[in-house]
Amino acid sequence: MTLLERHIVLMPVQERSELLQEYAAHFEFGRQNGKSEEEIAQELGHPVELAYEILGDRYVDPQLYTPKSQPQLIRTSSIGSKIGKGIGLFFLNVMLVIPLMAALYSLGVAVTGIMVSCLAAPLLVVVDFLIHGQFVMYKIFLALIMVGIGLFMIFGVKNMWKSILALTLRYIVWNKNVVMGRDGR
Repeated sequence: MTLLERHIVLMPVQERSELLQEYAAHFEFGRQNGKSEEEIAQELGHPVELAYEILGDRYVDPQLYTPKSQPQLIRTSSIGSKIGKGIGLFFLNVMLVIPLMAALYSLGVAVTGIMVSCLAAPLLVVVDFLIHGQFVMYKIFLALIMVGIGLFMIFGVKNMWKSILALTLRYIVWNKNVVMGRDGR
């Protein structure tokens, strides 16, 4: 109970006393049912884990907490810090990331175009026949080979686009987290 109390020191006094009374009642009820304090404590879980669950992202290790340092321990980014990070990310994105992503998307479009061309090869043979009026057997075989290649490419192109879109989404989320102050530092 003492360890739990030390770890929820940032909780408002009223809430903290109510919570501690609740846990004390839990211990009392357990003792009345013949359980030892160790068994009751084991059922509840480790006090540090309980404190972390209760406080969530407001949790601060009591060894690091002193009333003077409280504002610095709570990780809130100031507006100026967010603006600075946003400006830095803007230049990083404009100078490096956007051109790389444009190249990656261009590659995706090119490979997709090749796949569509391979799948459309039989139509080109038909168009050639209609224009020139001559039926050439090797063109049909080449068209069938191209269709086979196009069919194999479908799976690769599908996975490629999934990866490109997932990478883009992860990068956007990372940008947001950096600006908002949740970059892991």
